[in-house]
Parts: sequence; C-alpha cells; structure tokens
Amino acid sequence: KIVEIARAQIGMYESNANKFTEWYYGYPTDAYWCTIFVSWCGAQAGATGSAVPKRSTVDGMRQWYIKRGFYYPATSDYVPQKGDIVFMNTELDGSDNVHHVEIITESGFFGSNPKIKCIGGNTSNLNYVGSEYVTEKTRPVNGSRAVMVGYAHPPYSNAEGLVGMLHTLIDSSMPPFIKLIFSKFITLIQIMQSPPQTASSPEVPAE
Repeated sequence: KIVEIARAQIGMYESNANKFTEWYYGYPTDAYWCTIFVSWCGAQAGATGSAVPKRSTVDGMRQWYIKRGFYYPATSDYVPQKGDIVFMNTELDGSDNVHHVEIITESGFFGSNPKIKCIGGNTSNLNYVGSEYVTEKTRPVNGSRAVMVGYAHPPYSNAEGLVGMLHTLIDSSMPPFIKLIFSKFITLIQIMQSPPQTASSPEVPAE
C-alpha cells in the first residue's frame, strides 16, 4: 500500500515548502523533506507509529528501526522487500552516515552490478536534474551518486486493528508515563492474540 501511495505522488514540487512539509510542521515552511515524504506516505497508509515513524531527519528514522530490531545493514545478507525503507550515504565518504531515504518499490536486487528500485522525495528527476521531485529510480547499491547503507523492514502488520491505533497514539505528543502504559497494553494485546505454542508447531520468526 505504501508503494502505491508514494507512486501517486511522482512529479515535481515547486519548492522545499510543499504539502509534505506543511503536513509535518503544521504550516508552510522550507525544509529538507526526503524523510518527511516517507513519513507522509506511512501516515496515508495508516502506519504512523506502528510501522513508519513520523520523523524529519534521516538518521532519526533509522534509529527508530534500529531500536526496534527492524534495521539491516547493507553489508548483511538481507534482501530488501517491496515496502522496505532504504537509507543512503550521498557524500560517498565510506562511512555509515545516512543522508537520504527512499521506499523500496520492487523486492530483491537486479543485475550483475546489484541495483534496487526505489522511490523518494526531495530528489532529482530521472535525468538527475534538480532536487524538488518525487521520482522512482533504479539505483546501484554502490553507485557514483549514492551508496546504500541499510534497509528497514517496517512491521506493517502492526498497523492493523486496535494495536495499530494504539501505536499511532503512542507516536503522538503524549506524556512519557502515558506512553509507557500504552506500550504495556500493546504488549498484553499481542500476547493474547498470539497462537499458543505446541511441541508440533515451530516458532514463527518475528517480523
């Protein structure tokens, strides 16, 4: 769902003050918006707080996934899936610092020089001109313009039902002690919804 939502936004946005930054800040403002674009798409998919955080910085979003165990470095054996989020280093400095983020639109790698297909905002067009576009591109994993640093595999199933609603509330601006209570409640619901384990039924890996 998030991929279709992102694809519907393909085109040019006249400045860095656009509907995505206005959605995030609550008023028109000029700001970098590649992370905001991913957050916006997550919100339209009903996944804010449960699978996609509302963030304005690339590393802020990456840290959210690292903390929850949904992040995989590009040096791992993980194969990105449709709907995943890819974090990129655009300064080509050999570090694992991240400067740009997009949404994976097709599962797997392509070609002998591995490439991924992804869509992002606050980026250039297909001719690599400008930076105010939403564009879907096929990018090399180790390219001359960007290097893929890691992938997040959002737990989209968490966005469903009561658990998804509670996750959304937790990601809003509520006092920390209330967030803690909601988190405990979510854990209890997930335990109650989990099927009982038996000797004949293998454990299901966490998403």
